[in-house]
Amino acid sequence: MPSPKDGFPSFPYWLLRNLMHCRLHESYAGDIEEEFTERAQSFGRRSAVRWIWLHALTALPKTFKNWIVWSSTMSINYLRLALRHISAHKLYAILNISGLAVGMAVSMLILLYIRFESSYDAYHENADRIYRVTRRFDTPAGYTPHFARCPDAWVNNLPDEFPEIESLIRFQYLPEVDLRIGEAKFRTARWFMTDAEIFDVFSFPLVQGHAETALRQPYSVVLTEGMARKYFGSSEVLGKEIIMRGSWPGEYRDYKITGIMRDLPPNSHFQIDFLASYPNREARQGWAWVYILLKPGTDPSSLEEKFPSFIEKHTDADAARVSFLHLQALTDIHLRSHLDREIEPNGDIRTVGIFGVVAILIMLIACFNFMNLSTARSLGRAREIGMRKVLGAYRGQLIRSFFFESMLYAVMAFLLAVLAVVLLFPSFNAMLDNRMDWNSVFQGSIIVRFLGFCLVTGLFAGSYPAFVLSSFQPMSILSGGRLSSRSGRRFEPAVRRTLVVFQFTLSIGLIVCTMISGRQFEFLSSAKLGMNKDQILAIQNVSRDVQMKFEVLKNELMSHPRILCVSASSDAPSRDILDAGPCRVEGLPEDAGAPVLAINSVDADYIDCMGIELAAGHNLDIPRPAEYPKGTDLGDLQAAVMSRKRTYLINESALKIFGWNTPEEALGKRIDWRNALFRTRYGEIVGVVRDYHYASLRLKIRPLVLFNEPLFLSNVLVKTRPEDVNAALNHMETVWDRLFPDLPLHFEFLDDMFAGLYMTEQRQGRILAVFSGLAVLIAYLGLFGLASYAAERRTKEIGIRKVVGATVQNILIMLFRAFTRWIVLAAVVACPIAYFLMNRWLRGYAYRIDIPWWPFAAAVGMALLIALITVSAQSIRAATANPVEAIRYE
Repeated sequence: MPSPKDGFPSFPYWLLRNLMHCRLHESYAGDIEEEFTERAQSFGRRSAVRWIWLHALTALPKTFKNWIVWSSTMSINYLRLALRHISAHKLYAILNISGLAVGMAVSMLILLYIRFESSYDAYHENADRIYRVTRRFDTPAGYTPHFARCPDAWVNNLPDEFPEIESLIRFQYLPEVDLRIGEAKFRTARWFMTDAEIFDVFSFPLVQGHAETALRQPYSVVLTEGMARKYFGSSEVLGKEIIMRGSWPGEYRDYKITGIMRDLPPNSHFQIDFLASYPNREARQGWAWVYILLKPGTDPSSLEEKFPSFIEKHTDADAARVSFLHLQALTDIHLRSHLDREIEPNGDIRTVGIFGVVAILIMLIACFNFMNLSTARSLGRAREIGMRKVLGAYRGQLIRSFFFESMLYAVMAFLLAVLAVVLLFPSFNAMLDNRMDWNSVFQGSIIVRFLGFCLVTGLFAGSYPAFVLSSFQPMSILSGGRLSSRSGRRFEPAVRRTLVVFQFTLSIGLIVCTMISGRQFEFLSSAKLGMNKDQILAIQNVSRDVQMKFEVLKNELMSHPRILCVSASSDAPSRDILDAGPCRVEGLPEDAGAPVLAINSVDADYIDCMGIELAAGHNLDIPRPAEYPKGTDLGDLQAAVMSRKRTYLINESALKIFGWNTPEEALGKRIDWRNALFRTRYGEIVGVVRDYHYASLRLKIRPLVLFNEPLFLSNVLVKTRPEDVNAALNHMETVWDRLFPDLPLHFEFLDDMFAGLYMTEQRQGRILAVFSGLAVLIAYLGLFGLASYAAERRTKEIGIRKVVGATVQNILIMLFRAFTRWIVLAAVVACPIAYFLMNRWLRGYAYRIDIPWWPFAAAVGMALLIALITVSAQSIRAATANPVEAIRYE
């Protein structure tokens, strides 16, 4: 048949060559070649090409049918060979399959977690067009917070001034709302005031009621099915009423239930229990999380560039220079947003990335483990390969055979891994605080991905054994039994050693990272805060009547011998203090700039109750009982705050901001404080407190000013004796019910609140420890197999050594020495890398540990110890065998 060099197209020539010259069509090849040549010479090139295509297409169905028969026959042969090999080498088969199964199971669990974390808020139909508006400040005085919510009512004008914006939705949070349904009273933290158009923007499906009208009327409320069942016992509650207690005594509001919506899925960056309508348009002001729906095709970055002129229009040029509006994509909030005053704690893309890397590393360890065990058995299969080549097997057939065997291992491991994932998913989800939903992660698409993952794993894990083992030369194998390949005899052992070193490098690195992260978490949990958090409970966000009766409540509670002290503050400890404003020092020129300090209003017993140490001076001078502002008008409240004579405390960080060198230098200086709503009178600094951690140790301690303003005391703190806490709690409930019969009592212990700050680190530490342990298990399964094979290969050598006087100890040292070199080399590589990575990770904490040396020594020592135990278990059997039998062994 003419070749492409004769001027004929290469593709038809290749097609006929493969269709007509295969074994299934050899009887036709001669006739077709003659006909092809004659037609090409007689009728020209085009006729020959058409003839090629006609015969090629005619032959395809028969060829395909015969190919199916041939493939089935070959697959059955490959299956028999693979099962025969598994049966002959059960130990190595078990090690291979179990190692791959554990690696696949761990990787699949991590992939489920990554898929879940990456799916947040994607269920909204308009998710790609919804953005959150955030507010950032950057003042010359160093006030640089970036808030996830916006405080100004003029943000509501965005849709009116930018045609790119289709809708704007506010979520106005009312902290700790007190509700009453019939005789039942309860408190909820998920009550949001919002706009009627919310159901046009967000996919919150209503199971009862109409989305177009549910929140159109003032004092309407939509609640979730879970809340309806919890407080009404049924979801059939349309038209019923919920009574919300207002901020001031005697203030009640009746809300009519106009809709029931499905519970939000767990992969939502915030959860909702109640959505309430605004009483009027004027109420749409104050701090709120603001979301906008952009029109299709709008570029959010171009829109954001227009915001400075919008801010200047509604404020002034000075404000526009220090405040900024930004846009966040809805689907980026959960993993990529860690702003001040987030609606709920978010995840972290770094954590997702860490677990993704761990999944890859564990699969690499499992695959390398498979490669090692397969190539280690190469000499045992050398004669098999030689005989198959002598009998006519092509290298391609051998490669397909090895790949089939590898795929069989992978499928068997995959089935075990799927079973393990199903059984372990509840426990894994519990480690994540039951955040994942079974139905949301186990879907058809994820099963298909796992199956593809299995096939890729089989191909990857079997690639090296397939190509290396199939390259052995039959003559050298059969003549002398020696291993020979085109790549050279030294290449295969060198690669195997490299893979083993890589496995141990990953294992040691994971152990070091687990120990250091655990040490950092222990430091966060047990670090001295500079204040006391034990045996203190917090009643957060109390209403106005509790504030007005605080002194009465305090005296009643202190009458019980189990209660040591009662105090109050504007921000409960564990919560970052972000209410801030400029503090001016009397006599300092205005143009010098006033440093911005965080503020915490406290009562007279706060310093003693919380165990905060004074560096100089004395406690606040506060009249008893404290005078409470009368009336609800904002102007009256501002006048009351301004008229009060007061003193101040500052912390050591504030001391540095003011430029004073010693705490004594600050005493007697007069300062004031103000924000957008309130301003206080000049008063003396009467004391300086030591810096104390009132929030997470991730954050640097802010400059802080403490003073007393009863209007701001919204958190009650009660310290009890450690003995018989229940008696103190019973007394507190009795006093509360007598003084505030319409209000539910809800409290939390401070140590639990502080522990909640580090839940992410705790989850990460637990999961990393488990996965690191599994990675080590996989690595040492491979080590067990390699040690068994090494002992088997050197049986004759061991027998001779024993005959000439070697002891069991000598033989163990000889066998262990090779593995020791590999582990030491792995440690040399792993330790610097682990140090670099953990040092970068620790930079995310304002307060952190210094990386100690002992995790590195412990990881290497653990690796050597496990290796010693693993190798010894196999080597002792060979070393104690009868040397006569060993010498006869071949």
